[in-house]
Amino acid sequence: MADDKFQELKIKVDGQVVTVNLAEELGVDDLDEGMSTVAAHMAYWGNVWASAEQELQKLDAVYRRWRAAAGQAELTRDPKQAEWKVKQNIESTDEFTKLKTGLALAQRNVTLCRAMYESFRIKANTMQSKGAMRRAELDATGMSTKRTQREDRKEAARKDNISAMRAMNRKRAKQA
Repeated sequence: MADDKFQELKIKVDGQVVTVNLAEELGVDDLDEGMSTVAAHMAYWGNVWASAEQELQKLDAVYRRWRAAAGQAELTRDPKQAEWKVKQNIESTDEFTKLKTGLALAQRNVTLCRAMYESFRIKANTMQSKGAMRRAELDATGMSTKRTQREDRKEAARKDNISAMRAMNRKRAKQA
């Protein structure tokens, strides 16, 4: 897979060349580093995806306008032409091939950008699972990760809530 031509993604969106090595970017090696950057990668690819969608819509508008003008020109040249002949004449031009190739490339870019965004979303889920497994391993060995003051406050509040609930339940049991 290392020599695979599909290992490196290179696309041009909105005049900007975007290159990424898939194995390097989407592999999960360092959880701490990955967790701190995955949201930024998702935002980046979401932005590139939106630009690719916009570019596709612009190219589609150019194509439709050109096709309408070409059809009108064909009918002006011969108003009695059958619709299939007009279509055939338009589709046999180099301009038609050029525009359809551009549309296909723009659609490819949209698909790739969406795939990259989704891949980073899956990477985030994978890192979350690996982080949970790491915490479970540490708990099993009696070690723990560093707690924050916020976590300490949450734990104290949870214990207070449990104590308050037990007191209410005892009071209800005495009244019954």
